Amino acid sequence: MEPLYERLQQIYTQIDEPDGIEGISSHLQVLDIDQQILGHRKAGRWTAAQSWYEILLNERPQDSNVQYHLLTCLRESGQHYALLNQVDSFEASSATSSLTLPFACEASWVTAKWNKLADYVSQASEALRGNFSIEVGRALLALAKDEKDDFTHILDDMRRRTVKSLSTTNTASLQACHDILLKLHALTEIETIGGVCRHGSLDKPSLLASLDRRLELLGAFSSEKQYLLGLRRAAMQLSRVFSSTDIASSWLTSARLARKAGFIHRSFNAVLHASQLGDNSATIEHSRLLWKSGHHREAIQSLRGAIAANAFRSHEYLQGNQSLNTAKQQEQNLPKAKAHLLLAKWVDGAGQTQSDSIIQEYKQAIKWHSRCERAHYCLGKHFNKLFEYERAKPASKRAQTSLSGETAKLVIENYIRSLAYGAKYIYQTLPRALTVWLELGLDMEQPLEGKHGSPDFWMHTAQQRRRMLSAVNAQVKKYCDRLPGFVFYTAFSQIVARIVHPNPSVYPLLVDIVAKVVGTYPQQALWTLLAVVKSSSKERALRGRQCLDRIHDNAKRSKNDGDARELRAMITHGQKLSDQLLHVCEGDIQGKPSTISLTKDLGFVHKTAPCRLVVPLESTLTASLPPGTDNVDMRKHRAFPKETVTISAFLDPVLVLNSLQKPRKISIRGSDGRVYALLCKPKDDLRKDQRLMEFNTMINRFLKKDAESSQRRLYIKTYAVTPLNEECGLIEWVDNLKTLREILLSMYRQKNVVINYNELRALLNEACSSPSKSGMFVDQILPKFPVVFHEWFVDMFPEPGAWFAARLRYTRSCAVMSIVGHVLGLGDRHGENILFEEGNGGTFHVDFNCLFDKGLTFEKPELVPFRLTHNMVDAFGAYGYEGPFRKSSELTLRILRQHEDTLMTILETFLYDPTTDFIGKKKKHAGIVPDTPEGVLESVRNKVRGLLPMESVPLSVEGYVDELIKQATDPRRLSAMYLGWCAFF
Repeated sequence: MEPLYERLQQIYTQIDEPDGIEGISSHLQVLDIDQQILGHRKAGRWTAAQSWYEILLNERPQDSNVQYHLLTCLRESGQHYALLNQVDSFEASSATSSLTLPFACEASWVTAKWNKLADYVSQASEALRGNFSIEVGRALLALAKDEKDDFTHILDDMRRRTVKSLSTTNTASLQACHDILLKLHALTEIETIGGVCRHGSLDKPSLLASLDRRLELLGAFSSEKQYLLGLRRAAMQLSRVFSSTDIASSWLTSARLARKAGFIHRSFNAVLHASQLGDNSATIEHSRLLWKSGHHREAIQSLRGAIAANAFRSHEYLQGNQSLNTAKQQEQNLPKAKAHLLLAKWVDGAGQTQSDSIIQEYKQAIKWHSRCERAHYCLGKHFNKLFEYERAKPASKRAQTSLSGETAKLVIENYIRSLAYGAKYIYQTLPRALTVWLELGLDMEQPLEGKHGSPDFWMHTAQQRRRMLSAVNAQVKKYCDRLPGFVFYTAFSQIVARIVHPNPSVYPLLVDIVAKVVGTYPQQALWTLLAVVKSSSKERALRGRQCLDRIHDNAKRSKNDGDARELRAMITHGQKLSDQLLHVCEGDIQGKPSTISLTKDLGFVHKTAPCRLVVPLESTLTASLPPGTDNVDMRKHRAFPKETVTISAFLDPVLVLNSLQKPRKISIRGSDGRVYALLCKPKDDLRKDQRLMEFNTMINRFLKKDAESSQRRLYIKTYAVTPLNEECGLIEWVDNLKTLREILLSMYRQKNVVINYNELRALLNEACSSPSKSGMFVDQILPKFPVVFHEWFVDMFPEPGAWFAARLRYTRSCAVMSIVGHVLGLGDRHGENILFEEGNGGTFHVDFNCLFDKGLTFEKPELVPFRLTHNMVDAFGAYGYEGPFRKSSELTLRILRQHEDTLMTILETFLYDPTTDFIGKKKKHAGIVPDTPEGVLESVRNKVRGLLPMESVPLSVEGYVDELIKQATDPRRLSAMYLGWCAFF
């Protein structure tokens, strides 16, 4: 097999997929030096690869391939000065020039060596005239000479040539045309910056803000960002209208990107350039580098010294609509605020400083930049840590600030205040602030008890708590009026779930928030509120109607009569539509028909359409958030498009699915003319599924923000879930899905494989009866079911490129859901609950009723952390679960660890939701199976941290993933699974 793996590795060198090479290398006994270098290059370890190419170059100085690879390593690791020296050391030849000149031109403009750039451009032959790097060099030289017409002509010519390279093939996906889009992006940046001096007028704040937004659009592509920043600095310097501070700011952005990517040398170099340009705020980035390098004491000393020396000056531009008096302007010093904030975070994390000192440091950050979202968030996070610490104690041992609710008040105030200045931490702050506020309100309804302290003490404490709740309520009211509606829309499910809150001072504020959200986004938010109105709980239904009454009252007070009439009509129409959809869900269907009529068989009244409510899809119900940058104007952000897809008509044919409750698929024609399908599910409380989809959507945001995850396009497939009441609801229909069971059974039938379940039950029972017989699973059971799943990918994706992309998508999406499912204790992953997208091979999970290790309480406990049977592993490819599956699993777990606090906050809102029983009644207690909200949170936290049951030392990400894979593929555990799980598939 080894020669075959070596050949496969050679093939993978031509494919942009580094994880595959690692997977293949794991099957090779010994890696030769070429294979090791290949692994370094594909994994982005450029410095390691560079060392080897330098040795090779000494042995073969004329080898153009070695030269090319060495220059690539130097460029990717940001060693542009060394690259220029290396190019100058090469012996001149036509072959060498055509290879090295593009590298040399790029390094010249990055290092501002304009004479060298002119020299290299002049050396370019006619054959190289169309090369992008050389043409960029020509454009920059024209800008340097102030030859405006030549500058414009060169850019126009480059843009035409770049656009001509677009074709049907390379525009099939963003990935395929990525390089072309990057070139067009670069041309626009050069033209924008260079055009400033042509047009004379300069709105520098707007231009710099626009450039920052353009950079954000690149997401996690760090290398591409560095390329654009190098071009940006060159154009800024040559345009002669940008200050050294503007260029220094770009260097600091480069330093931050390099630090996060692990290129410490490159980051230090960028910090040095920023310092040379006179930007003292480079001290902050320098301190960060010291911290990342493990020099924590030096980092803190460096930062403290800079703060003491007052080294930070503000060069923040105020927007045109902002006006601050002179005294206030002096206070608003963002670099100084960032320095205080960073110092506070470090001493807070180190745990070696008293809380009062840490709080003062956070307050200093807020003093120097009151609009800093992060500063308010971090201060609130520190108070939350104190709040959690005190809450774990018995009442008699808690501090007075905790008993009186003062600490809770500080958590809520700082978290809510941060939302006024941005939405970057909205999923960390808003759910937690709401939970603490609502629990504080509940505490008012409970009598204070304590073994210690006089009755007067407890009476005084109760009075303090009432005062604190009043103060918190005032803050909530204030920010309910100030904050835009989309902020509360992101937590609308949590808010509506607590609408029956018993505290008489809290409940009216909840109604205000609901009315604000529905009044702002009625087309989207009414779906959630109407489900409350239709609740089987009289109290919830009453509260829902009271919310509608408040919305009507607010509409009456509106200055715009037209909007008020439209809102009232939408509510009335929405209620009628909700009634009709409930009839569709609950309608009795006799016999086993596959298709029925919406009108004749289910009594649907088509007069309810058209309706201004949106078609309940993930795309129409999900609010967009403003970019995570400083000084965001929250009020100007548009969370939904102006024109959204609303309900135009209902089609009459209804597909009835062949299952016990007979769910039915209906079709809606949207206002855009397209037909959308929804699944009406009767006798099923979908609120749990809805909240889990929200949780998975949040994880998708984390995956998208991470550089490595984004490059691998890791994701969880999500869809809209819209409850109509506690027993019925709508699920967004996803087309072209096939269950794992359906695929495998079809293939086994084609191969005449007969499945004798009675025989299998006997064999499985015997195999798990004692450790000595566990080999039966591999030796006697699996041979009856040869691996066939890989054949489905070949059949569905006959074109090689599509086949490879589909297999990779399957592997990665399977890995993500395996880790997330394990952390949530998701069980019952039999062949009907795992589906695959026929269009792209992606993994799709359904049925989330078996959560939080409920599978361990089954009659035959589920002992595997996720499904990783031999058919699934076989479809990953020749490397099995090595390579893409293992790497994607490790990345997912690492990202979950990074966002542990946010995950626990969101889960806490689910578990304490009084309307939904996420834990359920356990048939039997299995010792390690949690049965309380606190136990569930502890179980999830232990998994995220890598703690195995009954162990006290957490494993690393790599070690924990390795252990999970071993458990999932352990024959003894697999043979102990219940028969219907089909561990042999």
